[in-house]
Amino acid sequence: MFNKIVIVCLWFLSCSSSFALAEDINQALVVLLEENRNVEGEFRQITYTEEGKELQNSEGVFLLAQPNRFVWDSISPFPQRIVSNGETVTIWDVDLEQATQKPLAKTVGNSPAALLSQPAVDVLPHYKVLALAGNKYRLTPKDEDDLFQTLTLSFKGDLIAAMSLKDTLGQTTVIEFTNLEHHEGVSAENFKIDLPKHVDLIVEQ
Repeated sequence: MFNKIVIVCLWFLSCSSSFALAEDINQALVVLLEENRNVEGEFRQITYTEEGKELQNSEGVFLLAQPNRFVWDSISPFPQRIVSNGETVTIWDVDLEQATQKPLAKTVGNSPAALLSQPAVDVLPHYKVLALAGNKYRLTPKDEDDLFQTLTLSFKGDLIAAMSLKDTLGQTTVIEFTNLEHHEGVSAENFKIDLPKHVDLIVEQ
């Protein structure tokens, strides 16, 4: 009987310790993510097939600002502008003369900027968080219907350095951030998008 009590106590202490460690990891990531909600810089985004072959390569600039606002401008090889005003996201494919507008909540799973722009305390409860070596964190969605299998965030100091997303098709998208700077807030005008009259706008609810 005594041995059983000891085993139960050890199991309880182990569970309590694991829970406390998970809470510490989550809190550390919350702090880092909140440090990156008002930043701007440049990015390079490469998508690889499941076999490791490069599928797509793009470069551009971005701007993040609280609350939930961002601009994600792909400059090459094809110009595309993604803008969130905090409520809706507009995706404008310049060469195709076409744009799509949808609620911000529907873009979080497949938009790096949307993921970074959300309050960390709202985002992290939906993921299992694992701390890796080198100031990296791996997020695994709790919802099996999510659009990606894993998301790895890498930091240099308190700034985001890279993101790696593995989607449900086995493709991996790696985004490297450079020339990052904090800002104290920017005008709301940065998050308004004026589409030319000839652009076909599709609005999703």
